[in-house]
Amino acid sequence: MPVPPVVVRSPLWPLGRNSRDEERPAEGLSRPSLSKTAVALESARLIPALILLFFLPGWTLINALFPRKGDLDREYDVLYRITLGIVMSVVVVILFGFGLNSLSSPLSDVGYVTSANLWGGLTGITLAFFAAGWWRGAYPILGRLHPKLARSPPPERHSMAAELEHDRETLAKLRTLAAEREKLRRRIKDYDRRIELHSGDAKQHYTRQRSDAKDQLREVDAQLKSLEKQRAEELYGA
Repeated sequence: MPVPPVVVRSPLWPLGRNSRDEERPAEGLSRPSLSKTAVALESARLIPALILLFFLPGWTLINALFPRKGDLDREYDVLYRITLGIVMSVVVVILFGFGLNSLSSPLSDVGYVTSANLWGGLTGITLAFFAAGWWRGAYPILGRLHPKLARSPPPERHSMAAELEHDRETLAKLRTLAAEREKLRRRIKDYDRRIELHSGDAKQHYTRQRSDAKDQLREVDAQLKSLEKQRAEELYGA
């Protein structure tokens, strides 16, 4: 009794159609052994396909949008990330599929919706989301692999770390302005000395330079007073 033809599919069939799928007679294999082998191969291919379709794109996107642990929920942050990851993965796959289908292809009536394009596109999208999440500090555990991979997420807006970082930036501005003020004061003293030593056009030149330096000094003093007042209000509420 002849063995009926079976469908031999491409290894990427779970993610789309492949033009190489064709019906070929099974030669040299019995029906039971062929069925067991096919089921095992199909299961091995199906698991990574489902993970790529329904988890990884959305999970990496959520991590990129909310890099800090506890951003979504204080107690059930992991559960929220998994749930939203599945939902957003479906959204990403649908939008990407629509995009591929909208491109006209002379070889198919479904655009470029093929297994290779789906695998490549979703893998690229997932890697892009992962890179964005790493840049924002969503994966601090990577620092264990190499110190250069360690990135911390941005501090919370109203956390102690955020306040300290803001105060550190304010202090840096105050130091810069204070150094600029001292430089201008020394410059004004130098112009005073030069005005006493010179006469005529040279004296007028240094007089104008001193006047400009005094204007700059008044601006720096105003900025310093504004920053000091702002810092006092932030620290003491005064």
